[in-house]
Amino acid sequence: MRFSRVLIHQCRFSRVLIHQCRLSRFLLPTLLLFGLYVLALLTSELFVALSRRFEAPAQKVESMEEPFNTKELPFKYNLMEETYGRKWAKTPDEEYISARDCTAEYANKNKLQQDHPCVIRLIRRDYLRKPAPQHVPYRLDVPESADPSDGQAQAILRILQNKTNGFFVDCGGYDGEFLSNSLYMERSLNWTGLVIEADKLAFNQLINRNRKAYTSPVCLSTKPYPMEVVYNATIGTMSFISEQNKNVHHKKPDLTDNKDETLNKKDTADVYRMQCFPLYSLLIAVGRTKVDYFSLDVEGAEYKILKTIPWAKVDIKTLTVEWNHVPEGEEGITSLMESNKFIKFGLFSMRFSRDVVYVKDFLDDFRDYVDE
Repeated sequence: MRFSRVLIHQCRFSRVLIHQCRLSRFLLPTLLLFGLYVLALLTSELFVALSRRFEAPAQKVESMEEPFNTKELPFKYNLMEETYGRKWAKTPDEEYISARDCTAEYANKNKLQQDHPCVIRLIRRDYLRKPAPQHVPYRLDVPESADPSDGQAQAILRILQNKTNGFFVDCGGYDGEFLSNSLYMERSLNWTGLVIEADKLAFNQLINRNRKAYTSPVCLSTKPYPMEVVYNATIGTMSFISEQNKNVHHKKPDLTDNKDETLNKKDTADVYRMQCFPLYSLLIAVGRTKVDYFSLDVEGAEYKILKTIPWAKVDIKTLTVEWNHVPEGEEGITSLMESNKFIKFGLFSMRFSRDVVYVKDFLDDFRDYVDE
């Protein structure tokens, strides 16, 4: 640009240069080339300016992980990536909700995703106890009983070939000893895991056992988000389900959706509000999505709980599921599990149990193989 100004200045004020320019037969080609050069410079600067202007919003979305349009997304499991994209985990937790505003009431009301940072923070902060140290002795009522389960532990260990150092999830763990499906694995084969029990009295007994596993005083949600329910434990280890059948008694307390009018009543020693979380949320909170054995015994909600699990994101090898109180029946549970690549291994009926055993179909990957 400076060169062009000098040239113009010289052309205007120097008669000698003008005379030479007129006489030169190269004047027109030279001016033409110079004009093309100037035009190219201006076009390049304009392109850069426009690029910067239109790139700014894209950089903002990537750095802030702002939610895109989710109206057409299938909220089958209500996971963070379905709402915020695959890069959501790179965003600081505070971008979604501050620690001060993260409460159980907020999580329930807003139906936060199973892996929402607030949900995981809540579990770790208020609803999870770490395993007792290995050197701390157990405090059992019947320590000489190696396997207090009703047959589930031995059945699963036959399938897993007496696996050691495994990981279990025991939902409906009661006091951590009586009819425990996981205690033998923990004591004899060095397993660890997560024991879930919503009954307050039973959980107080559970934490005194010094189990070498995580323990949580919650119930498993029947929805793919946190929720609050009414917990009915009116007859000790039995429960009275007045909303369904006045003559039916079960060994585990009743769970009633929070829309029930009993939520407005004052909590009592036997009927009280209980916080529930999806199983996937609890697994993330303890840092384990690979489970060797999942024991599910919650007296009727098994099907709904299994339906909340994002099976593509977890690796559960074996399950025992109590089925005789499930409205969908054993057939409904089996259909659900088979659709998620599990095989029904068999049914067994013991003194206290009516369970169905499922094993992950590890041959499924081979069925996709095509010989070319």
